[in-house]
Amino acid sequence: MDWNRRWAKKRFLPSIAWHKAWADNVEKIAILAKNKWIKFLTLWGLSTDNLNKRDEVEVKDLIKIINSVKKYLKNIMNEWWKIEVIWDIQKLPQESQDILYEMIENTKDNSMITIVLALVYWWQDEIIRATKNIIKEWINPDNLTKEEFRKYTDSGRFPKVDMIVRPGWDNRHSWFLLFDSEYAEYHFTDKMWPDYNEDELDKTIELFDKANRRFWK
Repeated sequence: MDWNRRWAKKRFLPSIAWHKAWADNVEKIAILAKNKWIKFLTLWGLSTDNLNKRDEVEVKDLIKIINSVKKYLKNIMNEWWKIEVIWDIQKLPQESQDILYEMIENTKDNSMITIVLALVYWWQDEIIRATKNIIKEWINPDNLTKEEFRKYTDSGRFPKVDMIVRPGWDNRHSWFLLFDSEYAEYHFTDKMWPDYNEDELDKTIELFDKANRRFWK
């Protein structure tokens, strides 16, 4: 969900404005996705670099957004969203962790759509964690297949990726869900995340429907 700061600067708005626009559009797109029978929606909300390299004020604003998810609980329950979180949220403040785990617990029986929040995410970290877990379990490397390896990744409990959407003008992957995206389709849109709307979502779905998904067969 990219190009939020530049969206605000283009409109001469303070940084807090893009934070709000970012969060508001998450709710809008999640509702649209559910209504269009999308079953899994993974949202990359915070990278490891965002947490470590952005200025302190901006990081605090990002943490506030994460903590504000609790106020959406009533709407989330009404929409029957199931909330899941992947990646290294232990690096977030304890308050943020508690709120996220509470959301996971409260929505665990919902089934209309699963919203997977990728927080403190970096693909290399996921592979390192998976490798460490495999070593701890003394798995024979001669028996290790890609299917077995995937079980130890953070995203291994969810279906593999069908479509990746990159808002803004960056035609790059940024290592998002790299292990699971070998057969993913891509939609590089010039819309910044706050402007990604139902028309753009329909374009994404149309691109996917038109794709010749042969899976190398």
